[in-house]
Amino acid sequence: MAAGIAHELNTPLGIILGYTQLLEEDLEGQEEVYEMLKKIESQARLCKRIVKGLLKFAREEEKKTLTEIDLNQLIDEVLSLVEHTLAMDFIEVVRRYDPNLPKIKGDPEKLKQVFMNLITNAQHAIGEKGKIYITTRYDPEKGEIIAAVADTGCGIPPEIQDKIFEPFFTTKGEGKGTGLGLAVVKAILEEHGASIEFQSPVEDETLGEAGKGTVFIIRFPVKNTSKGGEKDG
Repeated sequence: MAAGIAHELNTPLGIILGYTQLLEEDLEGQEEVYEMLKKIESQARLCKRIVKGLLKFAREEEKKTLTEIDLNQLIDEVLSLVEHTLAMDFIEVVRRYDPNLPKIKGDPEKLKQVFMNLITNAQHAIGEKGKIYITTRYDPEKGEIIAAVADTGCGIPPEIQDKIFEPFFTTKGEGKGTGLGLAVVKAILEEHGASIEFQSPVEDETLGEAGKGTVFIIRFPVKNTSKGGEKDG
């Protein structure tokens, strides 16, 4: 997570610094304004140092925590934490697990965060009475594992579909969300060499109910052939 946010902050901070320095050159004789610009530059440089520290920390943590993961089991662990609230909203979870998934290498806590976020988003999109479909699938020809979370909820409006992975973008009211959820999901997956895409409404009926809701599709590259996972649901 730290690495993803740090990378996203680096670019705007670089732009702020660049334009501040240009303005300093143009306004060097105007002492009051010039001093304000120097303060802006100083604080922007401080932010850059913080970002650099976050990136270093993230790299060190990544080296420490990579383990072999049974993805089916990991998703079940996440579901065990939310099954009560899903049941209260009359939301049924449909598991479509491939029992022959190779294990992947990664940080289990970060990947739990990914699936917790996607499942929670699906719950919010449904509100009450609906289904969440969770699919895992191994494609040996492409050398990848697909993990998908689909819902029968309200879907994502077309006008915001190109913004949902942007940091700080949220459709929730003020004080009800940071807008970092999907940005962090994307960043964590990129750390694992994985990608994420979505369909809204669902197009692939093997992943959910075609014409309804949204499905997020994760693709993990597979570099080994060790098998794991259990058939479920």
